[in-house]
Amino acid sequence: MSSSIILIFLLTFQVCSCQNLKIEQVLILSRHNVRTPLSQNLHEFTPKPWPNWKEKSGYLTAKGALLEGFMGEFFSSWLIQEGVLAKKCPDEKSFYVYANIAQRTMASADAFISKAFPLCNITIHHTTAAQKDPIFNPVIHNASKTFKIEAVEQMQTLLNSFHFQTSEECLENILDYKASNYCLTKQKCDLVNDKNKIFVNVGFKPNVEGPLKVSKSVIDSFIMENYEGLPIDEVAWGRLKTNDDWNLIMELSKGYHNVIFNTSIVAEDLARPLLTFIKDLLINRQYKVTLLMGHDANIYTVLKSLRVKPYVLNDQYEKAPAGGKIVFQKWMDKISSERYLRIDYVYQTTKQMREGKSLSMINPPDFTLLELEGCEIDANGFCPWNDFVNILNSIIG
Repeated sequence: MSSSIILIFLLTFQVCSCQNLKIEQVLILSRHNVRTPLSQNLHEFTPKPWPNWKEKSGYLTAKGALLEGFMGEFFSSWLIQEGVLAKKCPDEKSFYVYANIAQRTMASADAFISKAFPLCNITIHHTTAAQKDPIFNPVIHNASKTFKIEAVEQMQTLLNSFHFQTSEECLENILDYKASNYCLTKQKCDLVNDKNKIFVNVGFKPNVEGPLKVSKSVIDSFIMENYEGLPIDEVAWGRLKTNDDWNLIMELSKGYHNVIFNTSIVAEDLARPLLTFIKDLLINRQYKVTLLMGHDANIYTVLKSLRVKPYVLNDQYEKAPAGGKIVFQKWMDKISSERYLRIDYVYQTTKQMREGKSLSMINPPDFTLLELEGCEIDANGFCPWNDFVNILNSIIG
């Protein structure tokens, strides 16, 4: 059921001393918005023609910039309404932005702030190093043999638990996979029975090579085609027209991301640099509002490391949709001075993204309340701030 985000904050005023709560800090961990497909060899997996994109592979699209701008406008309105920011250009202590250096993340951050605070001179901070930013780069850090053995075992156990035959057969039919160049030249023609292989190596992203990776790559293109607003008869060549169709093949995409990002040992290793940065921003620097622009890998691993309970994003096919934002909020009771945490996943529904309609306090994005194990929430979604800090400390050390 789609809900108005306005109700989140109306409900929060009913906690403790009714209207005695105010927001002190907000940290927004965002995935970049709609981009072109990442895979360079999609043509290998089907004899059918793929859509032509105006932008380079992996770049933010014009539609993605538009959608991210809508998010910026909404968040600006909400933050001003709640008194977190004033109706003027915020200074850096009030609003701090840090983005990964990939084009799609830098461009998403720019689209957000350009619409949130037009004509304001806001700096997008980023690494100046030539290599990938270690804060966002989801690579293995632990070099011990014991870690590698345990990581592979956890990933393999999760992989073995999946039963995707119906989804794989459906995807084979959509692609006409057995007529693909990949099948004809490499004799890898069976998404159901071909083998997957797990890789865990220091300095590299954990990976699964095989039919599950092939499936994820082509489904990624379908998702972006849909967000981009291509005619429904052109998205996946018109083969995905119902929610049931989408949900069936999305099991494969979700399965791939679960294997590489959602085992506890791997997630905590990948997310530690970003969680250390988040802790520093919230506890030490204490900006009023922080925007961190990253990737789905960052969303998955942070949520898993924080032990977020299972959640559902209504009216969305992805677990970490393009442009979606994890919104950490620090609230204070003005009478008791007690601090509380609330976390919401704020995102645009698939329909909102396809239609590309602007957002506002009247037409807001959707939201889902997130709960942490070890930080028990009350009836309005608050848990003690100190419990959250303890969770961060237990992960980071």
